[in-house]
Amino acid sequence: MWRGVLFAGAVLSLTAAPTALRAAPDPAGFIFVSSAVDPDIAVIDSASDTVVTRIKLPGAPRHVVALGRGKELVASDAAAPKLYVVDAVGGTVTRVVETGVAPVLLQLDRAGTVLAVADPDAGAVEFVRPAGGPTTRISGIKGMRSMVFVADGRLLVAHGSRIGLVDPADGRMVAELPVDGRDGPVLQIAADPGGGTAFAVQGDKGVLSVFDLKTLTRAPRLRLPPPVGRMLPSADSQFMLIPVAGGRALSIVSTWTLKESARIPMSAEVSGLGLGLFQSVSIGMSRETRSVQTVDLRDRRRFAPLALPGVPEAGAASPDGLKFYVALSDTGQVAVVDLRHSTVSHVIPDAVRGASNAVPAVGIGYCH
Repeated sequence: MWRGVLFAGAVLSLTAAPTALRAAPDPAGFIFVSSAVDPDIAVIDSASDTVVTRIKLPGAPRHVVALGRGKELVASDAAAPKLYVVDAVGGTVTRVVETGVAPVLLQLDRAGTVLAVADPDAGAVEFVRPAGGPTTRISGIKGMRSMVFVADGRLLVAHGSRIGLVDPADGRMVAELPVDGRDGPVLQIAADPGGGTAFAVQGDKGVLSVFDLKTLTRAPRLRLPPPVGRMLPSADSQFMLIPVAGGRALSIVSTWTLKESARIPMSAEVSGLGLGLFQSVSIGMSRETRSVQTVDLRDRRRFAPLALPGVPEAGAASPDGLKFYVALSDTGQVAVVDLRHSTVSHVIPDAVRGASNAVPAVGIGYCH
């Protein structure tokens, strides 16, 4: 009898174990896909390639950033001066932050503690601390086009033919980079995550200005085939990836030599970029041909373009870098690209209508 009871208990225990031991998805593996037309964010678990929840916001989001390794999100309202702080695991809005400026631009610092909220038309940047703390502000920045945080927590702001360095602690402009105004207005800026170098695209003739952030000096400028697309830094601070010639080629600029180390022709016009497989593979998305093309950056080998069942609008890599998620704006689907085999391995249906942004819980998201 004792053996029988023990055996029955063992059987019960074994059959119940799968349910009891089923773990909740790790937020660090989430990919967040937001809509430009609906107040929705789809949360995709990269371990299962499924939508695990949908977050409903009070208003359609313009920008989304991830905090706390995917446990929280901050979304800016596209039509109101508001930020929504979201519990990404529970799928609920926990706090609404009123901002003093329209959140047209939104950047998160490297530590994940300060948000820069900017309205170019108003010439103002507001620094908001999602976890609480004083809000600081700087005004009078005319002609603002682009901004980016550098590794030490300060903010680079491009305005007109100038680049200012702003301290978020008190909202003061503490320095300016030596930009040559004869090369034209600064259209965009980027910085390597390691914090040593800043890059600026000036004018419409392909001028790339490079700056040493430690000495605040300017290196010899580069000339790339215009028009130049938006820059994407590698997470390991080794290079900057830049679409050139209207997206018909990719330029790789070394952060060591500050020179162009390679230029790779692409099969179709690149409208957006991503990186995966430990920064060894680039992903070029093309709205024009509804396709993606991957390139092995180690030997500069291009793979055949992969057809997509919709228009690629945004993308983000999984935390392990093995997959790349491409949000399709016209179908509401998300295509999953297997970067090891350069194939579309899966299509996630009905993720979000009118996708405009894809953000990984950890790492650098889509650049467009």
